[in-house]
Parts: sequence; C-alpha cells; structure tokens
Amino acid sequence: MIIYLETNSIMSIAKGRNKELADFVYQSSDKYKFVIPSICLMETLVAIEREEKRNQAFSQTIQIEMNEGKRNKELANSASFVNYLELCLIDNGKLLRDFRNRFLKILAYLKNHGELIEPRIEMLENTLNAPLIPGKNQNRDDFILQVILAHAENNLAIPKVFFSENTKDFANTNIQQIFTSLGINYFSKIANLQGWLYQ
Repeated sequence: MIIYLETNSIMSIAKGRNKELADFVYQSSDKYKFVIPSICLMETLVAIEREEKRNQAFSQTIQIEMNEGKRNKELANSASFVNYLELCLIDNGKLLRDFRNRFLKILAYLKNHGELIEPRIEMLENTLNAPLIPGKNQNRDDFILQVILAHAENNLAIPKVFFSENTKDFANTNIQQIFTSLGINYFSKIANLQGWLYQ
C-alpha cells in the first residue's frame, strides 16, 4: 500500500506536534510505502530556515531585554527577571536543537523507508494554468497535489492513501472526487486512518 505524505506531515513529526502520526510512521516501515513529492524537501528546508530566523529574532529580543534588566539594578524584581530570561534563552536554544535532531531523524527514516516522486514541467504548467486548489497563494500545495495525482494515475492497481492535516486545501469536494477517481483514500486524522487500515 502507498501512503502519500506532504510537507506538513514531515514538519509535524519534526516539531513534535503529532505524536500519533510520528508513532504510526515509525512503526509502519514493513507494512506501507511512504511516498513524498520531492518538492516537499525544498519546502521543509524553507520551513527550517524560517524557524531558525524566528528563533534568532526571539533570542536577540531576549538578549536586549536581559541587558536592559541588568542596567535597571534599582528596580524591584529586576534580577529575577534577568534570571528568568536567561533560562528562556537556554530553553529556546534547546528547543531549536531538539527540532533539528527530530528533523534529521525523520529524514534518515524516510531515506530508508520512503520514496521520492519527481515533478514534471507539465505538472507545474497545470498548477499555473488550471489549478485544482482555488485561491491565492495555493500554488505550492497545488503543485504537490499535481505530483501525487500523476503518480496515483500510474499506480491505479495499488491501494493508496493520502494523509494530510491540511483539510483547508485537500478536503474540499472537488479534490475528494479526484481522489476517489484515482483510488486514493484521504485522511486528516491518524485515528481515522488506522481505523480504516485495520477494519
């Protein structure tokens, strides 16, 4: 069975947002083939860079406030405030390191238990000329969808699942009809996916 994943699932595992998803993926290496559009790797790289910039900006803000707090020696609670910020700075650094380690772990796992599918130029043309996902700023998700649909069309005989918590883009009626026509079952919750798999 093929289980399609996209960028949000990788980031959700890396950031510790969905333990059920992480447990399912890590415990399913012998049962299912996880298939991911290769463009999702670039998206995760962009997301990591954004996370690091946000972390750096937050750390700089804390450092500025710590310096101010150290100068305000006569204000009540100034010392305890500075100590609290120092702890925040340490924990913030630990969070970023943990995130990077978790991200490298899921990458290593997918390297051994996943398959990348490559986009073609006509898929990008479809996204630009006749997108399946309506609305502005949806090109990347539409492009990912186009890649998955093309792969599914070439694997009609194989049972297929697409898991994504992004219900805004992937759960609309038109997309669901396309999924059905290609034999793709869509799930946004691991409990529902597992219930379907083990019925």
